[in-house]
Amino acid sequence: MLSLVLALIFALLVAAFAIQNSLPVTVSFVAWSFQTSLVIVILGAATFGALAVVSLAVPLQIKARWDLKKALHRQGELEAEARTLQERLDRETAKEEAKEVSKDGI
Repeated sequence: MLSLVLALIFALLVAAFAIQNSLPVTVSFVAWSFQTSLVIVILGAATFGALAVVSLAVPLQIKARWDLKKALHRQGELEAEARTLQERLDRETAKEEAKEVSKDGI
């Protein structure tokens, strides 16, 4: 939620900056050259930057969720194994106690 609020504030600041700088500029890239408003250049650059960040973050989020799912599955397996081992230990302990009681009773 905090990141959404910060992104909204940043977007508003970029928009305010772009609107205040609305002069016409010439944009050149390789063989292209065209004249446009600086607002378009600023907003376009901010949009492409945001898309670049998202395109890098999404795969990391997917991998993190996948790893979390695997870890939770493994946790369940280990908890089941721990319960089985605890039950086995309890049975062995009960057998040992029964042997000691029968040895003391004879």
